[in-house]
Amino acid sequence: MATKGIETPKLTALRVLILASDGGYAHCMAVSLERLGVADVEHVETLTAATSVLRRRAVDIIIAEIHADRADGLMVPCMVSELDRAGRLHRIPHVIWTADQNTGDVFGTTAATAGLDQGWQDTLNGVSRVALLSHARLARTSGIQVEIAPDSSTEGLIATIERLADVTPQPPHVVCANSAEPPDEEEVVSALASGAGLRVVYQPQYHLQTQRVVGAEALVRWQHPRYGDVSPSVLIPLVNQLGLDLLLFSFIEKSVIETLVSLDKAGIDIPVAVNASAKTLCAPGLATRLATKMHKAGLPTKRLKIELTEDVATDNELALSASITALRAKGFQVSLDDFGAGAATLALLSQMPFDEMKIDGALVRAVGQTATSREVISGVVALAKLFNLTLVTEGIEDESTIALLNQLGCEVGQGYALAHPLELGDFMQLVGTRTVTPLFRKS
Repeated sequence: MATKGIETPKLTALRVLILASDGGYAHCMAVSLERLGVADVEHVETLTAATSVLRRRAVDIIIAEIHADRADGLMVPCMVSELDRAGRLHRIPHVIWTADQNTGDVFGTTAATAGLDQGWQDTLNGVSRVALLSHARLARTSGIQVEIAPDSSTEGLIATIERLADVTPQPPHVVCANSAEPPDEEEVVSALASGAGLRVVYQPQYHLQTQRVVGAEALVRWQHPRYGDVSPSVLIPLVNQLGLDLLLFSFIEKSVIETLVSLDKAGIDIPVAVNASAKTLCAPGLATRLATKMHKAGLPTKRLKIELTEDVATDNELALSASITALRAKGFQVSLDDFGAGAATLALLSQMPFDEMKIDGALVRAVGQTATSREVISGVVALAKLFNLTLVTEGIEDESTIALLNQLGCEVGQGYALAHPLELGDFMQLVGTRTVTPLFRKS
C-alpha cells in the first residue's frame, strides 16, 4: 500500500477537478487526493462540463486520463488556453495527465519530466509517447504546467501533486475586465497624452546565488475606467498600430527616471530596464535626449537600461545599429530581449553591439523538462560569455528551475517564482531592506 502523503496547508487548500468518463478512475483519484487532505474535489465527465466549472470558479489542478479512445484529456490544455485568451479564467490551473494501471511502472515522475530517453514504451494507452511529451512541452511554453503521472503508482501521483502545489501558476490573461471589446483609439490616445490610468510597475531581477535584487524591469499597466485592467498584450499592439510607441516610451522613461532618483537618494545603485521597439530606438536624437534627462536628474546613464523588444521590427538595420551604438556611446546599457524566441534575435546578436541578452521565458520554462532544453540553455550561457554579455533569464516559475539554472551558469533571473511585478511603493520597500531578500515572494 502506498504511503500516505503528508498533509500541509498548501495541499489541503488545493482545488482539484477530475475529468473522467470512468467512475472507477475518478474514485481512485479521489482516494489519492483524500490521502493528501484535499477536500475540494469535483468530478466531471466531459470537457464541456470542465469548461463550465473553470468559468464558474478557480481550480488549481485538473487531473485527466490519457487514452487514445478518450481525447478529452488531451484537449484540456487547449481548453484552458482558449478560456485564458477570452479572459474567462479565475486562475490558470496545472494539468496532470495519468495513464491506466496497464501502462506499466516506467512512467514515474522523474521519467515524465526528464525527456524522451527514459526507456518508455512507444505509447501510453495508445497515445504516442513522443507526441504526448511534445504536446506537454508546448502547453508549458504557453504558460500551462502539464505533468504526467501513472495512477498505477499512487506514490507517483501524490509526488506530482505535492510538487505542483509549490509551483506558482501564471496569472490569467486579462483582455478587458468588463468587456469583450478593447478600448477604442481615442481612449488610447487620451490615456497616453494625459497619463490617466497609466502606471509603471517593477519586476525585480535577482542574483540567483546571493538572492539579492540587482536590477528591475519597468512594465506599463493601464487601469481603464470602464474595462478595468487592460492587458499589455492588448495595449501595446494598439499603441504600435497608432504609431504612439514613442509617446508610451516617454511616459515610462519619465516614471523610471523619477524612480531612479528615489533609489539614488536611498543609496541603492541598481539599473532599471525600459522596453523599446526597434522603431522607438531609431527615433532621431533619442540617445542625446535621454542622456540630457539623466544628467539633469544627476544620474549616471548606466542606471537606465534600454531593452530592445520584437514588438515592431525594423526594415533598416543600419539605422538600428547606429541608434544602439549612439546609446552605448552615451553610457546606456542596451539589452536584447527574448533571445531564443526566433531566428531574428540570433541574427541581431551577430550584427548589433549589445551589453546584455535575456533568455526567452519559453526556453527557461522548458529547462527542467528535457536534456535537450538544458543543453540549449548551456549553449546560450556559453554564447553570452563569448560575446562578453550579461545574461538574464526570464520566466522562472519554480524553485527547481532556480537550482538548475544556477548549475548551468545563469547568474541573474526574473520571474513569478522570484517576485511578481510590484507597485512602486512595494518595490522601494523590497530593495530598501539592503539585506538578503528571500526568494519566492508572491506579491
